[in-house]
Amino acid sequence: MSTWKTPAMGAPNYRILQREGCTVVYGHMPLGAWLRLLRQASDLHVLHADVARMLGATAVIGPAEGLARIREQEAAAATGRVRAQLGRAARRLDAQAVRWLAAGEQGLSSLALFTLLTGVRPPHYGGSALDLPRDAREFRRCRLLVEQVPSLERPLQQLARRVADPELVSWAALAETWKDLCAQMDHEWPSWRTQAGRAPGVNAMLACFQEVETDRAVLQASRTTASLPLSHGLSNRFAGPGDARWLM
Repeated sequence: MSTWKTPAMGAPNYRILQREGCTVVYGHMPLGAWLRLLRQASDLHVLHADVARMLGATAVIGPAEGLARIREQEAAAATGRVRAQLGRAARRLDAQAVRWLAAGEQGLSSLALFTLLTGVRPPHYGGSALDLPRDAREFRRCRLLVEQVPSLERPLQQLARRVADPELVSWAALAETWKDLCAQMDHEWPSWRTQAGRAPGVNAMLACFQEVETDRAVLQASRTTASLPLSHGLSNRFAGPGDARWLM
């Protein structure tokens, strides 16, 4: 049975819930208390941002099997909340896309890719179009996105054909090389879906796209007037749910 722990009167406002062998933190835990909590955790415990997002919690830490049970238990409720947050924009997404927003493994690059391919900006995404995957772990989340939302495969192929567009060149080049990146990851990190690992070759390939984006940003800056902010352009296409329809 789950139990709540509350701080003494006058202490900072936070609560701790034990659930499925995991520790769920709500509110603002002081640094000292947070460090004690981490020291008490097993080396096998995982700090999981996606589960925390699903629960509306500050943090969740626990064993992988407990985290998986919570994800499964909360998926339906989290999906409903995401639909409500998206409003009319939810009509443009299929069930797999909404479920990924609610329960998928996410990071800045996978959220940026989702926005590019669907034209719908997730309500909890605060990044920009420059959020390219920087290493194999970030690319892993992008790859999981496309696997779990098959309807994005066609927009990904369309994106790959936009390499001549200066505002899309980095993402388009990445999409064009998608199969090669996947093949390299499968070779270096065959258990990438379920186990931690390394893929230095994938990291090296992704660094090339970062260099392309850096060069593009420098060129953009050289053409920018004092009245036009550097972020004008591709990042502005992320301003709202309807701003990326050119990929649909």
